[in-house]
Amino acid sequence: MLCIVAMKFRSAFAVTFLLCFAIERSHADIFAWTYTTDLTTKGETEFEQWVTSRSQKEHGNYEVVDFRDELEYGVTENFQLALYLNHRYVYANNEVPAEDPAHPGKRLPSGYETGGEDVRAGHNPATPFDSYRFDSVSLEAIYRLLNPNKHPVGLALYFEPTIGDQQRELEWKVIVEKHWFEDRLVWALNINYGLEFERTDSDNELDGVLEWFTGASYRFVPSWSAGLEFSNHHEFADATVHEHSAYFVGPTIHYEGKRWSVTLGFLHQLPIGQAFSHENKEFAVHNNYIFGDEHEKYYVRLRVGFDF
Repeated sequence: MLCIVAMKFRSAFAVTFLLCFAIERSHADIFAWTYTTDLTTKGETEFEQWVTSRSQKEHGNYEVVDFRDELEYGVTENFQLALYLNHRYVYANNEVPAEDPAHPGKRLPSGYETGGEDVRAGHNPATPFDSYRFDSVSLEAIYRLLNPNKHPVGLALYFEPTIGDQQRELEWKVIVEKHWFEDRLVWALNINYGLEFERTDSDNELDGVLEWFTGASYRFVPSWSAGLEFSNHHEFADATVHEHSAYFVGPTIHYEGKRWSVTLGFLHQLPIGQAFSHENKEFAVHNNYIFGDEHEKYYVRLRVGFDF
């Protein structure tokens, strides 16, 4: 089964990568996760394909491939709108700790089951989960207050609502950007806050997310940039109870054509995570990684964009 997952993932990457060489693009995203204040040119429409692999829990088999089909439009010089179609492939088998039926709130020693936020509600936890599904629709709005090409720093505000069958999300970002050495070195910082409303088998859940991403990228030859990204993720049950803190770091490589671009990034969860709530201490933390139904160990993202 894992071989099938790997083949599907490699095929998706290959098709998306080959598409980029047929088109050229002007607007570029030099980071895989961190946003910059660079926006789509006024009056232009651009398409970007996102493919993200998330893999490895503390036990069992787990592979998710997230797809985001993005259509961007430059409304003004400083305002951009985008529409996303979100869909994913999920394979999971015995990857989350099972609860001890004799001691609710405690994990069953050496017991694992199939579950987590990517597994459909009502699925039999004793069997593997293998599914592709359409997930949700997102609308993105970015307004740039300061252009880093005209001011000492760039500054933009971001808002994204998401509507899905089982989940609703609201996300806000503050985006900061700074250039050095005639724009060859770019640094960016994102401070993100999100609210997630999810329907489960028995209840409705509200989670809050506070995270920050930062990255530095250097254009070492014309059209090619390489950099490093770092992030810290905090999650809050009921938007108030601090559950955990997880850290991620990894490299990014970017190629920019005249009117197209491709970015490939990798993130690795660092073994310095912290669990604060009883539930996360019991079911999520493992060797200082945050797993359970919260995070994975490895993330790989490919972004390909081009103009119409």
